[in-house]
Amino acid sequence: MSESRVTLDLDRAAHIARITLRRPEARNAIDAPMAAAICGYLDQVESDDDIKVVVLSSVGDDLSSGWDPDEVWRQYLDAPGGSVKKHPSQRARLIALDENWWGPKGLYSRLLKCRKVTIVEAKGDCLETGLYFALCADLVVASDDARFGNPRWRNVGADGDLSLLIALVGLKRAKDLMFLGLNWSAQDALSYGLIDWTGSAADRSAKVEELATMCASIMRDGIVSEKYAVFASLAKMGIDLSFAATTVVSASLSNIHFQPDEYNFLRELRAEGAESALKSSRGER
Repeated sequence: MSESRVTLDLDRAAHIARITLRRPEARNAIDAPMAAAICGYLDQVESDDDIKVVVLSSVGDDLSSGWDPDEVWRQYLDAPGGSVKKHPSQRARLIALDENWWGPKGLYSRLLKCRKVTIVEAKGDCLETGLYFALCADLVVASDDARFGNPRWRNVGADGDLSLLIALVGLKRAKDLMFLGLNWSAQDALSYGLIDWTGSAADRSAKVEELATMCASIMRDGIVSEKYAVFASLAKMGIDLSFAATTVVSASLSNIHFQPDEYNFLRELRAEGAESALKSSRGER
């Protein structure tokens, strides 16, 4: 199932690999099997010396609406130590977040540490996971209908890494997403330094091809040398430490205590289902 929702196409003559999200009916929401499939494809292209560039794109109107709400709770129950009781253990929460998202083999670390040049083609919703795709990739090309943000932070707090966001856009701008629940337009994201190009949807794919072709013309040793220089800079910035801390913070926030007048997304999700929970989180009741 995950393979049909995420595909890999290799063009060794052009030195370009394309990973495509294919779940448009769910606005390309990402679940753990899809995340694992993306990581598996990244592993595959890492070992393919003919590939120099990886393009991450999607079918449908959106890059990704974020983490699949139907799996927010399920991932903890499926982790070791998580299926015994109604409330999964702390170790189950930590394992799920480490293996799926923030650990060395998780989705965000694998994209950030890919030794190929990574290009994200952004459109429509680029929320939560979609935002982190933009943060972790080398280059981001967006059509002017793209919007970037993390609406989940309004409900559970900033449960993801902030170091990359602050490094790219600055502390004050990062707080817009943390505290105000804003979504940035493509033009805003460009002016803040989150993305590299924005234009019409008709021109977006052509721009991706132009940049991918330019990057694929660089010698292999040059690409890898430059990537490792970036990795060294990320280490100096403490990004690995931040990702590790994010695993702990996210696990803790998944077990947060809410007051009677505060909105509890996980409780609503379990009691009423994903559609109702999402509507409530957006104030659409």
